Amino acid sequence: MEILRLWRNNLEKTKSQRTTEFYLRHVRSFMKTLGLESEEDLLNLTSAQVFRFVDASSLGPSSLLANLSALKHLFRFLLRREFIDRDRFTDIEQAIEEIREDLNARKRPNYPKALTREEVERIFEAVRGKRYEKIYSLFLYSGIRLGEFEKLGRENFYLDKSGILWVRLDPHMTKRNRGRLAPVLAPTRDETYRVTERMVRWIENYEENFSVKRGVLQVYTDRLSKRIGIPFSVHSFRHTYITNLVNSGFPVEVVKEFAGHANIKTTIETYYRFSQRRAEDLVMSFLKG
Repeated sequence: MEILRLWRNNLEKTKSQRTTEFYLRHVRSFMKTLGLESEEDLLNLTSAQVFRFVDASSLGPSSLLANLSALKHLFRFLLRREFIDRDRFTDIEQAIEEIREDLNARKRPNYPKALTREEVERIFEAVRGKRYEKIYSLFLYSGIRLGEFEKLGRENFYLDKSGILWVRLDPHMTKRNRGRLAPVLAPTRDETYRVTERMVRWIENYEENFSVKRGVLQVYTDRLSKRIGIPFSVHSFRHTYITNLVNSGFPVEVVKEFAGHANIKTTIETYYRFSQRRAEDLVMSFLKG
């Protein structure tokens, strides 16, 4: 279809390759389920058909939400290029939002689990002196994603005048094609400087210390998780980094930028849930002036 070809061109300019394929796959699945075979079928889509898709689908809430996100993006594209009028877009958008509300109500929250300090210590004790100690340190203290790690090199790090090490992620390296700077930070000031000192040394021989294939890293981490009895993945280090930022009192808009979240709503709803310990620490900090 010409419309999908044009949409793909737009996605490739504004989204990562992974997101592009993700959106296209979900829209094609949507069309197949409803038996939409032509551009005219797609342009004449109605809200009733969107509801019928959900009723007919055997997908779970998370997969259905992914399909609807892709569909909404497509129809916003069609509206802006005047393939459809505002009324049709509004009709589809309202249906999607109504379904989303119902699905989110049914979907059980799955909040990310940050590693405890004891868990971190046990994990690092198991990899002490190995390359994985350095790789895990990079993930834990910078919060980068696995896909971003694959594209890193020595040239992406720099030490500022205050002694803080920064990771520079160019747009093509990130999930949403939006560059950012991520500081290498530990839970405390002194620990941050100790970590930074080690990281600067390791980065001097970046290929030797950090080069590992994605699959090898994931398999090693999965096996280590089972061996030491701590359920964690490479992504757990990112959750821990962001949680540490929140607990250290960084404002939400700063955490959003360091984490590379597309929407501040993600940062708030996922990481700024009420914590009694954090609340008590903030009160004590206030009393100390």
